[in-house]
Amino acid sequence: MRAMSPLVEIRLVTVRELRRSFRSFKGVLLGIIAIAGGAGVSMLLAWIDRAKRESLPPGIDIEAAQEPFFTASYGEETGKAIAACPYALWTILVATLWLGPLLISLLDYDTVSGEVQHRSVRFWTVRTRRSSYILGKALGAWFSVLAVTLGMNVIVWGVTIGVGKVPPAQVLAWGARFFAVTMPISAAWCGVAVLVGSLFRTPMLSLLAISAAFSGLWILRVVAGLSDWPWLAYAYPNFYDSLLLSPRPSTVALGLLGTGAIAALTTGAGASLFRMRDV
Repeated sequence: MRAMSPLVEIRLVTVRELRRSFRSFKGVLLGIIAIAGGAGVSMLLAWIDRAKRESLPPGIDIEAAQEPFFTASYGEETGKAIAACPYALWTILVATLWLGPLLISLLDYDTVSGEVQHRSVRFWTVRTRRSSYILGKALGAWFSVLAVTLGMNVIVWGVTIGVGKVPPAQVLAWGARFFAVTMPISAAWCGVAVLVGSLFRTPMLSLLAISAAFSGLWILRVVAGLSDWPWLAYAYPNFYDSLLLSPRPSTVALGLLGTGAIAALTTGAGASLFRMRDV
């Protein structure tokens, strides 16, 4: 029997993981909660954004009103670049960045450990390379999270247009840009989750370990801000949001390099360790 190519193996595992995520009760429930929650919150945010725009004094546009806030948050260059964005869309971006790790841990904690526990992993490891199996799992986890967050964002865009009375072209442009920022960051979080989760044989231990790892990365970010070791923040995926929001392509490239390095290193480490395991 001729072996399949690694790309075919990765595709098969990825597609299977996507089907598994959205056919399971857990995946459907988390998707409904995320989308319904996003719809409810976005209606409130869109109404606040609309009220803020309508209350501006004559001669003051929304960009001038929001620029001080965004400049204080991201620096002068990036702050000016995103000052004209609908506030509701930026708020959902921040919510996605903060809630993304929680969604990833709940959606993907058993992606490998569940199959190891029930020995169904053996069906795949005799038919695919173990590295292809782990990479397919990581991609499946990433695509699953992106599908849920995209569904939430699309609802937010529609609410912002309907309730907030923001022009559709403006909403779609800013919405797509903000969603693009979350993509490489969520890939980095998924890499960490797959690396940590694949080390355990039971889903509950996997969930606890992933939660501890995510909390540890956040603590590193806090320590980096309070110490003389700012480089510690490079391990924290959400650190790169300000780089990815920058109007400078070179700065965006640095953000992509940082998140890509985290995703590649963690997924690669997970594949290497999984090859040595007895499953």
